[in-house]
Amino acid sequence: MNIEIKLFTEEIIKATSGILVNGDMGISFRGISTDTRIIKPGYLFWALKGERFDGHDFYKDAIDKGAKGLVFSHFPKGFNVENIPKTISVILVRDTLKALGDLAAFWRKKLNSTIVAITGSCGKTTTKEITYNIISRFFKSAKNQANYNNLIGVPLSLLSIKENTEVGILELGTNQKGEIERLSQIVKPQISVITSVYPSHLEGLGSIEGVLEEKISLFKNTSLNGTLIYNFDQEILRKKAQEFSQNKISFGFDSKADISFQNLILNENNIKGEIIFKDTSYFLEIENIGKHNLLNLLASLCVAIALGLDLKEIIPRIGKEIPIFKRAKFFEKENIFIIDDTYNANPGSTKAALEFLETLSKNYKKKVVILGDMKELGQDSEKFHKEIGELVGEIADSVFFIGEMAKIYEKGFKSKEKNKKCQTFSSVEEFLENFSLEYFFEKAEEKTIILVKGSRALRMERIVEKLLKELS
Repeated sequence: MNIEIKLFTEEIIKATSGILVNGDMGISFRGISTDTRIIKPGYLFWALKGERFDGHDFYKDAIDKGAKGLVFSHFPKGFNVENIPKTISVILVRDTLKALGDLAAFWRKKLNSTIVAITGSCGKTTTKEITYNIISRFFKSAKNQANYNNLIGVPLSLLSIKENTEVGILELGTNQKGEIERLSQIVKPQISVITSVYPSHLEGLGSIEGVLEEKISLFKNTSLNGTLIYNFDQEILRKKAQEFSQNKISFGFDSKADISFQNLILNENNIKGEIIFKDTSYFLEIENIGKHNLLNLLASLCVAIALGLDLKEIIPRIGKEIPIFKRAKFFEKENIFIIDDTYNANPGSTKAALEFLETLSKNYKKKVVILGDMKELGQDSEKFHKEIGELVGEIADSVFFIGEMAKIYEKGFKSKEKNKKCQTFSSVEEFLENFSLEYFFEKAEEKTIILVKGSRALRMERIVEKLLKELS
């Protein structure tokens, strides 16, 4: 990733407690890059070690492409500082990943921006995007791009925020204990949002209580004069939020939440209802984005409230000049409607996707679910897959389970429904090898709605691509 930012060697040394082994303190950089394939002349190359590659090994490529500086945690094989021109700064730090976070924290102190930090088991990206769509209408705003929400992406996103930015909106992700703690210490938010707490990344976080503790560390590192925003409908989160002294705004379907959605009417094409805040009702009618995404919308409105905006200036514009971000993609070919929700999967998001399928399916004769494994669920993985299998049995007419846990899904499915069609495949590759519309979707002339969902590791989007190709 490339970040355009002007920094001097002296600033890098000060922020990271690094040691300058070549060059001089006055050398400046036009930006920072962690990828020699896209680095630009005048940039500082930050060598990071990944699962498959070590950035240190590509320092020659960085120099050949015009890098004016290198940040190392060790000297790469074949590196000789005497061969490096004195016009190139070489900075040695203990840990390049930690140093990147330290530099971002240094930059954060220079920003006179209100930082909004968003985390949660489900909905954080959608909430970030909706929040940005709202807030950017009123303030000069910035956000992290795509899914740059980890220990690399968040610091780089923070460094990309310009000094004249009024509001920065950052999504924070985690799959290991301590990541939210570190990220929230770097970004030092004034407004923090926890969208939900569900079983996810349990291999790294252990339990739902571990997930809660990881997410709640965001609140611990929010300014004491700041605002905490949380999902009131989740009792585990509601109780924990009360331990904090900061101003709090809750959202949910429960009428006791500070801002709530009431009198909900869901149909295939749209959603109608009332948003209630401080005894004032605001009517909303938008396309059907799914009941779960209404919570993400409410969380975004809480951010607007925390920033002093008036809901009467916002709600009438939602779905019109203020677009609503949707993670899922939709395709309609002939008599088949496809919901592509292949971005990721955990028990909370999968349940929400199945409920969304049910609300959209009233005009369809057949409901088909193609469901892959939910990864990183630890020792309770079988339990969660069986429970989702049971839910699929209540909703779908025809089912294809894919992955290592396919048989566990099937076990739950058959405990609810023994007569419906259910097939299992060990991998997406096996599914695709056996694929044909005639084989999988008997009576193809019937109006059919298909949900495709699974964890990112399975790359379930390949199934959607195959479906669209066969239907074209």
